[in-house]
Amino acid sequence: MSNQNMLPMKDNKDMEVRLIGKLLNNPKDYYDYHAQLSDSIFKDPLNKKIYKVISNHLDKGDKVDMITISSSIKDSLVDVRVAECMSSDYYAYITGNMVAYLSQEDKKIRLKKLTETMTNRIDRGDDLFDMLDFMEAEIKSISEIRGSDIPDIKEQLKVLYSDIKRRMESDDMIGLPTGFQSLDKFTGGWQETDLVIIGGASSMGKTSLGLAFCYNCVKAGIPTAVFSYEMGDTQLLQRLVSLESEVNNRYIMKGSLEGDEFNRVNKAIGKLENTCLYVDECKDSSLRYLLNKIRQYVITKDVKFFLVDYLQLVKASGASREQEVAVVARELKNIAKELNITVVALSQLSRGVERRDGCRPSLSDLRESGEIEQASDIVMLVYRPEYYGIMNDDSGRSTEGLVDLIIAKGRNIGTGTLPLVFKKEFTKFVDPQDFTEKFVSVQPNESF
Repeated sequence: MSNQNMLPMKDNKDMEVRLIGKLLNNPKDYYDYHAQLSDSIFKDPLNKKIYKVISNHLDKGDKVDMITISSSIKDSLVDVRVAECMSSDYYAYITGNMVAYLSQEDKKIRLKKLTETMTNRIDRGDDLFDMLDFMEAEIKSISEIRGSDIPDIKEQLKVLYSDIKRRMESDDMIGLPTGFQSLDKFTGGWQETDLVIIGGASSMGKTSLGLAFCYNCVKAGIPTAVFSYEMGDTQLLQRLVSLESEVNNRYIMKGSLEGDEFNRVNKAIGKLENTCLYVDECKDSSLRYLLNKIRQYVITKDVKFFLVDYLQLVKASGASREQEVAVVARELKNIAKELNITVVALSQLSRGVERRDGCRPSLSDLRESGEIEQASDIVMLVYRPEYYGIMNDDSGRSTEGLVDLIIAKGRNIGTGTLPLVFKKEFTKFVDPQDFTEKFVSVQPNESF
């Protein structure tokens, strides 16, 4: 075995001495491994002080030597220790191996301390979710493996090239299916890491559209979760049964089913039973609860698509309501990136839209809109002119069931308006029969 790959046969202090000797004699190694180096991996107090002096000077681009260290540390043993570092057999060891070894030992110590801390907190009766948040943050910090923070454009371009090839060679969409031909064509499907906002006035059909997206995902075999803050699980499932069976939702609610309606409902329930759909009533409205549950579903059920109904009902810390909603939007975007999932969140619109001629919504109508717009990748606004008593469009055509799905923001896809049809008796959205003609007439905004 090469001496270059040998690990220390003595204690960790011996390895710390070798590493300091390496850094003093070859400062380039400090810059190569600075992302993984920290004073926490040095457990000997004097070694820790010496490393801090080295890092402080090298971070400024200054040279560091025995005289510099001796004048910076008031300890009678410092000259002896630096001499020991300089004369050690540091040259027989690879810097990366030494850093990795000491980092691993540091993580073991931190993990042991975390175990002791959590045991004490459990015995003390601390809040469960506070403990879970603390433990999750600590575990994430301990398990983090930090490499060089200098990006390699060759590697980045390799990833881009592979992604382009994959998209060219795929007969299907790369993203998760929305279930609507026009929307799939426009977006390429839901993309990992995306936060999608669906805005609409009250009773405009936001929840029904969100549920349609969920159901279309689970029909494609994609594990999906719904977080409902306003409706119970029975009400949501009832809507899904109506959507699938095409039995009037009111009849299902009242139990007044006739003919083959009950059989259709029963068949729809059978289909739902065999899907990977999870409906969570969210009895706790805190953001902390929501984020923990998302992680739980991803880890235990491999969920890829999440619906949050709705954004303004999630509680977070903030000096004002707008700041509170801003925190929720940012955290949903962050967790989508962290876990490579798609999060769709419903959002209310401000009352101002109802006072506008035609009541057509715009991006600025999102309630507490500033940070929602900033954090999101896509913002869709649902508009049904029929709801406002507008029974004919500018060409005199009936607006019965007509829905304009307004893509008000599309970070990577542009903006535009897509037609859908809403069958309100089934709370069901569908593509218009002549979707191709209508879609082609609506082009995305090329200014994105």
